[in-house]
Formats: sequence, C-alpha cells, structure tokens
Amino acid sequence: MTWSKESAYAKLQEIYTDRVMQEEKRRVFQQVYRHMCAHLDDLAVSSGLKDEAEKQLKLFKEYTFMPGDNLFQSMRHVFLLARGERTPEPAETQQHLARIYRSLFQAAGVKNPYIPDSFWETPLGVACLVAEEGVEAVYPILNEIQDTEDA
Repeated sequence: MTWSKESAYAKLQEIYTDRVMQEEKRRVFQQVYRHMCAHLDDLAVSSGLKDEAEKQLKLFKEYTFMPGDNLFQSMRHVFLLARGERTPEPAETQQHLARIYRSLFQAAGVKNPYIPDSFWETPLGVACLVAEEGVEAVYPILNEIQDTEDA
C-alpha cells in the first residue's frame, strides 16, 4: 500500500487504542519497577520503600496514570504524536524521548543508553520512532501490518 501521512496516522489511531497504550504502560511500569527493586537489593535496602509508596505504585500500575512530569507522561506524549493527535515540539519531544530511553535502557555508569533492536518492534518503540523521525519512518511497519491483515 502507498501511505500518506493522513492514512498512516489513521492506521496508527486504529492500532493505538487506549487499551493498547494502557497495556504498554503497564508492561513498561513492571520493567522499571523490577529494575528499581533490583537496585534497592544491590544497595541492601530492599525494604527501602515505605508502605505508602508501595500503595501509590500499585495504584499507578493499575490505573497507568502518575501525576506530574514522569515516564508515563513521556509515553503518553509519544503515543499522542504517533496517533497524530499532538503537534510535534522538537525540544519537548526530545526531552520525553530521552527520559524513555534513559529509564529503560541506560545502565548505571554508562553515558548513553543501549537500545536493543527488538524495542523498535514494540508499541512504544514504534511510537518513539514516529516521534523521532516522523510517521514516514514507520511506513514499512505499516506495510507489514497491512499485509498480515490482508492475508
């Protein structure tokens, strides 16, 4: 299929339903939470979170919303860009992308995150690709999706 920006955004809106975005937020939250707990263990403070913080984190996971400027807000930003529902602001978008990459892929003691190729196949990875390079960058992915749907 030959994609235009409009048809690509329409397809991404069809794919990125609220449910898909919430499930992706839950998946990412679980990864970051496990990583945080492992680091608390590394520092011998595995019980370093107060009960109140534990309760709050469980609510954040369940409702996929966390108030303030955080990873969930960055994910929301790139998802809205991927759906064509937000006008890109390059500086703001770069801040959100940097937070996502740092949170998920930057090891302690390393200056730059290492992003595995498999990330670009996830819903968040595709949204980041749209945010970083524009919707045209995902035309090949949309072709694969369309071919699968047509089969």
